Order: sequence, then C-alpha cells, then structure tokens
Amino acid sequence: MRCAKCHQKEATIHFRMVVDGAEEETVPLCPDCAPPTGFDRHKLDWKEIEALSVLGKKCEFCGKDADSGEIGANGRATNWCFDCGRELMRVLSDLVVAERPDLLQRSEATSSFLSFSSDTGFQAWSEAACLKAEETLKERRRKDGRDKGS
Repeated sequence: MRCAKCHQKEATIHFRMVVDGAEEETVPLCPDCAPPTGFDRHKLDWKEIEALSVLGKKCEFCGKDADSGEIGANGRATNWCFDCGRELMRVLSDLVVAERPDLLQRSEATSSFLSFSSDTGFQAWSEAACLKAEETLKERRRKDGRDKGS
C-alpha cells in the first residue's frame, strides 16, 4: 500500500482516527511523511530513554509521585500526577478554545493530524501553549494556597 501523503513510498505506519470511540479512518503513511511521535526508539541512548520514564519522579505542580509526563521540543521534561495532569489538560483546552478555535473545526478536505503535524505555525503555538498552561496552573495553585511554599 502506498503512502497517502506522498503516494511514492510504501506505507509502513497506519494511523487510526478515532472520534467518540468510533474508528473513522485509517491513514497509511511512510516513515518520512508520518508526524513525529515524540521519539525515535532507534536513535535514543540510555540517558534519553531514562528521561522518558516517570519512575521515581515527582509532579512538578504538587510534589506527589508522577504518573505521566512529556518532554517538550525544547528537551525540557515536565511530569505530573493524575490530578494535576487532568487540571493541566483543562487549562490547555481553555487555551485552544480561546486562541485556536480553528482546531476544533473538522475539515473534510484533509485529515487534521496530517495538516497540523506539518504546520510549523501550529507546532510553535502548541509548544508555547503547553508552557503557558504549565505557568497558569502553577499560578492558580499559588493563588489558591495549594502551594504554600512557592
């Protein structure tokens, strides 16, 4: 099967689009056209793999044991517990609604992840929005007294 984007190379990656629990489409892509997944397991060294783990790490917001996290494009790791992660995603969702309502509209012409993954403007906004959401959550926690020491 050929890549749905370049139509040249063999598709070895298959993205499934799932909306409200129902599969809408599967998009076949070659490795060159597929959006980045955050890391390439064949190019990571042990220190980079270790950095991806949340074992033994603390939530950046409340100090509890971390359940999840991410490494941003700038290489900075952020870890969070379940409750702070849920609150962080709400803050980020509010930013999407306020700053990028276009992301909430579905396009029938293209698959959304294909167009957004190759849009450098979106990638820059996304990175900045994540940082802004983190700072917003930290400030909320300071203001409402959840982080008395900060």
